[in-house]
Amino acid sequence: MSGAGHAQTYHGGVMTPLSRRGIAAVLGVAIGVLPVVTPSAMAADPTPVPAPLVDLGDDTASPSASPSASPTSSLPSSLVENSTPSNSALSPASDVLGGSQLGKRGAVADLSAGAAKLPKVKARTWLIADATTGQVLAAKNPHKARRPASTLKTLTALTLLPQLEPDATWTGTARAQNTYGSKAGIRKGREYTIDELFAGLLLPSGNDAAIALAQAHSTVSTTVAEMNQVARDLQAYNTTARNPSGLDAKGQFSTAYDLALIGRAAIARDDFLTYAGAKSAEFPNPRTPKKNGKEGKPITIYNKNDLVMKNYRGAIGVKTGYTSQAGRTFIGAAQRGNTTLIVSLMGIREPSDDAARKLLNWGFKNRGQIVPIGELVPPLSTMEPTVTEETVVPAVPTPVATTVRGSSRQEIVAEPELSSLSPTSWGWLTVFTIALVLALVSLIRRIVTRKQRRALT
Repeated sequence: MSGAGHAQTYHGGVMTPLSRRGIAAVLGVAIGVLPVVTPSAMAADPTPVPAPLVDLGDDTASPSASPSASPTSSLPSSLVENSTPSNSALSPASDVLGGSQLGKRGAVADLSAGAAKLPKVKARTWLIADATTGQVLAAKNPHKARRPASTLKTLTALTLLPQLEPDATWTGTARAQNTYGSKAGIRKGREYTIDELFAGLLLPSGNDAAIALAQAHSTVSTTVAEMNQVARDLQAYNTTARNPSGLDAKGQFSTAYDLALIGRAAIARDDFLTYAGAKSAEFPNPRTPKKNGKEGKPITIYNKNDLVMKNYRGAIGVKTGYTSQAGRTFIGAAQRGNTTLIVSLMGIREPSDDAARKLLNWGFKNRGQIVPIGELVPPLSTMEPTVTEETVVPAVPTPVATTVRGSSRQEIVAEPELSSLSPTSWGWLTVFTIALVLALVSLIRRIVTRKQRRALT
């Protein structure tokens, strides 16, 4: 046969236009893989290398409406005044919020001044700090993003306490009554005081009370937007709320560091401590009234925080949490003399109060012998609460906490897992892609050559 009748064959070892176009298409598809995935990696800053310190290892396997008022306008000024930055606190040389040592993997503490070894705490991530000075005493993966569960209700309370009068009333709704999970016992059509709703939120961890308070304020969506603004005001940049209850939701995450910031701001409020430190409270009877319309006697609701219920010395709160995805979460605080310690834990694999007690005992027993490894940054009390694109973080799959430098503050943002690849990894990916292209070209050459030979026989 004549070569002119077969455009996809070789003539004298030269490829015809059609075969060149085919190979060009293959090259375009293969090489096109790189531009698709590379920008996300190029956008992420490399993880900073912390200064040498005692690394105690990892004892577990490692995971729009505008607000009507300023939720943070009444944050106690003492949070700013009493913050004492440590030597490792945030500085121009650090990309980790609170200090470079807080970016170190595993449990980290500075025992050089004679402090005892850290206890074995069965939790994925945790932090212990002096709530008065803001000094972080020890931590384990404190910027690791995880589901917060009901510890998020601390942020709900911190957002709404300054905006709702305790004697004001609210009438129960079907949405609040039918909310999933733990409940205080709200009934549609029943009247409640704001005081009762906060008790229902913080003692039995009522998801119905969370919805009720949000509706009493305005709407659930507006309340959630304000919660996210309060988180930004506190510099809890890796916290995103999707609901006021803490029930698992796509894109809802926090960190042990952020929970400590939120808890610290909360225990600076006397009204919050009144609820969080109480063992029990009376709550309107959730049962339907009798035929004569008379309401049943109030029920007693109890605090789920065993540090409070079991009389841990100096316990003042704060909040428990549990969901199937989050596991156990916890914020706790205790005060002894002039020292107030706060702990936050996520992914706990033992009783929450046991884990918290170990850290608090260590902190109190080693006072004066612990060299701080970082700080809880003070709130941005001068910020006006406005909901912008910067404060509304899009829902993402399980994020990786990555630090980036900003013009005026340090922010922790969620980046896809792909962005964690190192430059070396990307180099090997490029080599692999080129090798794949060459292999495809060789394969096409062989196929075309075989067709040529068959055509000539």
